[in-house]
Amino acid sequence: MGKLKLFIVLAFFIHSFSGFSQEQLGIRMDNYTGMDQAWINPAFVASSPLSFDLHLVGLGLYIEQNYGFIHNTSFLDMKNKTDFVSAFDLEGKAAPKNALVGDVYDTPNKKYLKFSGTLTGPSIMFKIAGQHSVGLFTNMRSAFTVSKIPAVLGYYAYDQKAYQEGFTVTPFKGAGSIWNETGIHYGLEIEKSNGTIAFGANLKYNSFLESGFFGLQNEMTYTKISPDSVSIDYPAIEFAITTGNISKFGYDSNTKEPIVGTPSVDFYGHGLSADLGASIQVEDRDIEGYRWRAGISVLDFGVANIKQKAEFHTSDPIPNELTIDFEDLNSAKTLDELEKKISQLALGDPDASLKATSFKMGLPSAVSIQGDYQFIQNLYVGGTIVQPFGLARYNLTRAAVLAVAPRFENRYFSLTTPVVLRDWKSVRMGLAGRLGFVSFGTDNLGSFIKKKDFTGTDFYFAIRLNAVNLPNFLSGGGHKRSKKSKLGCYGF
Repeated sequence: MGKLKLFIVLAFFIHSFSGFSQEQLGIRMDNYTGMDQAWINPAFVASSPLSFDLHLVGLGLYIEQNYGFIHNTSFLDMKNKTDFVSAFDLEGKAAPKNALVGDVYDTPNKKYLKFSGTLTGPSIMFKIAGQHSVGLFTNMRSAFTVSKIPAVLGYYAYDQKAYQEGFTVTPFKGAGSIWNETGIHYGLEIEKSNGTIAFGANLKYNSFLESGFFGLQNEMTYTKISPDSVSIDYPAIEFAITTGNISKFGYDSNTKEPIVGTPSVDFYGHGLSADLGASIQVEDRDIEGYRWRAGISVLDFGVANIKQKAEFHTSDPIPNELTIDFEDLNSAKTLDELEKKISQLALGDPDASLKATSFKMGLPSAVSIQGDYQFIQNLYVGGTIVQPFGLARYNLTRAAVLAVAPRFENRYFSLTTPVVLRDWKSVRMGLAGRLGFVSFGTDNLGSFIKKKDFTGTDFYFAIRLNAVNLPNFLSGGGHKRSKKSKLGCYGF
């Protein structure tokens, strides 16, 4: 039963100690959220009605997976629970009244885990001559993704495999990082006869704390020999990791207790990245602001270069069938000892698996297309497509998104109800709002209010101070441009 608990805990809480909700649609599409728009398309900041924006703090968290679940609960319902039990521990008995019951899925689907978090620090934006937007920002971000885990590695499927019965494990990979980004924003808006065109860029200097990746590159045959040993045929395995803090943790094989050192905040690599965007807005004399807006952007275009206290290992691949005795591996007291034992076992040399003391990893790069239409004054329907892509062999990856988000918006209040299709699989409905200078929301409302099998959640909030173009606003217009002639051909 202990193994089942471990599987469930890992499925839910890997990397959850750090705190990039995925796209935060309730904030990104709102015209009065200042620098928050820069993370979906930096050109939107240039065409914002705001003349000044001071972002004080923001937090976003997104986690979703299909490995395990917690029975019949919601995020809000969890606060009423005082205990956690696994489904196997119940053995057919009713669960205690105040207990959360965890289980893992027994399905033929490949498994995945996606986590991302962002802590947005102070950021500032202001307009120059009403045409140029200039800004400074800082974010602390984290991301962790494992994808295409073969269904046979699910708890039940693996447990049901008989000894001496070989089965195929197909390739899968994962990557994770915690990093800080500090950057500058610039945007330019150009007036045209019936609207505007805008261009924007965020240039970022990234400093990486903990980072790593792993992957199985080819199909391998896996055989359970006994409860404590397995046989693996010709796996090509790669992994990389920063060792600064991990080297401070170990395991006492005598007392069976972990050895925990004092972690430190050190940067092990750096890199540059950019968000680039363009947009057009078409105005209509019958309505304030724009009638419609369209944009395209490239997000997080860059690579992490990890060069300090870093290791890259590979099996190269393993030249022979490998038998692993877990009892022998349990005697390793540190990660370094464990790596050397596996290298000796697989390659006949404790140092053979170490190929480099640096590695590269792609950031969560994506192409995004946005559209927004104002039907009547203050009532909009926006849409967003986000398609991730990679710049390296291993990449931090965000979820693919297709979303439609109706919203009511004015200077002091907004309400958005996004409908989101993630990774072309699951549909979620969200709810977000803005009251003055405070924004909050979720792209997965059901995880908060509906009791069901809980597999993850999503939420975000932000606090800012900002101002519109005051002379025009006080004269009666919330936007900086006056009404134009009726909608016609767009003038370039």
